[in-house]
Amino acid sequence: MPAGVFKETYLADMALLRYPIHWTSLGIGAVLLLAFPLIAGNYGVNTAVSLMIFFIGAIGLNIVTGLAGQISLAHGALMGVGAYTAAYLANNGVNILLAIPVAAITAAIVGAVLALPSFRLKGYYLAMASIAVQEILEYMFKTWIDPDQGITISTSSKNIMGIYLGNGMPLYYTVLGIAVLAVIVAANVGRSGLGRAMKAVRDNDVSAQVVGINVPMTKALAFTIGSLYAGLAGALYVLANPGIGYGAFGLDASIEFLAIVLVGGAGRIVWGSLLGALVIHTGWSLLASAFSADAATKYIVLGGLIAVFVIAEPEGLIGLLRRVKEYFRLWPFRY
Repeated sequence: MPAGVFKETYLADMALLRYPIHWTSLGIGAVLLLAFPLIAGNYGVNTAVSLMIFFIGAIGLNIVTGLAGQISLAHGALMGVGAYTAAYLANNGVNILLAIPVAAITAAIVGAVLALPSFRLKGYYLAMASIAVQEILEYMFKTWIDPDQGITISTSSKNIMGIYLGNGMPLYYTVLGIAVLAVIVAANVGRSGLGRAMKAVRDNDVSAQVVGINVPMTKALAFTIGSLYAGLAGALYVLANPGIGYGAFGLDASIEFLAIVLVGGAGRIVWGSLLGALVIHTGWSLLASAFSADAATKYIVLGGLIAVFVIAEPEGLIGLLRRVKEYFRLWPFRY
């Protein structure tokens, strides 16, 4: 248990895995993740892949909203930028493994432009500006990029050394490897000097500027990094599906990402995003398939969950779990 474990060096204090229970959990989790495709059917593997894709996208929005305190309702469209970039490259002879980083960088560039309104706007006004960006990008998808509502992805672009990466175990392990890298980078962003600057801007941008933090640059970097994750999720969506349409990147996708962040835990980049994606994305997918729920029901449920957690539990599910853990750690005693 953490009590009684002391760190004697700065590196030990800043390590991601600081306690023996962390190393034990990592070992068990790694074995379970690697063995999952061997014990789960195709449905389980596809569900896990979809969960990891939305988990990566949610990490990006958690950096923007949870870490830097900037509201964005254009995350779905930014995911679409990454998806359409990857689809265009894949259909023009570029291997999907090369198209994925290019798509992520393209979305990051668009996200940097999206950051411009945040220099002068905040709160609800910034949210309205991001909705405008969402609508503009959706219009571009519908009118110029994908007027027929559907682009088929070349299967040859998903082959590498004779292995087809578009389904089954190769898809699972490819997405898992990229998700692990994305988690490691995000965890280090959160505890870096840039991450601390984002937290300062989130808590009070005027005070942050007084102590010497470049507030516009910090906001721009938050949007850029968050959009890179959205583009990465979009490119992986292309890898996992035979075709894409702009319907997957609408305002409802942006609202779903916001619900994932707020329900899971804003500011808890990794665990909050994972819990939120598990409950909101995967949980809703299972409920929708079981009860044949329509899109209107989804809006009502997501809106209700966002309202409940914002009012009653701002720390999200991660805050609830932390209190439960502390209760049993000290049980039968109390603070």
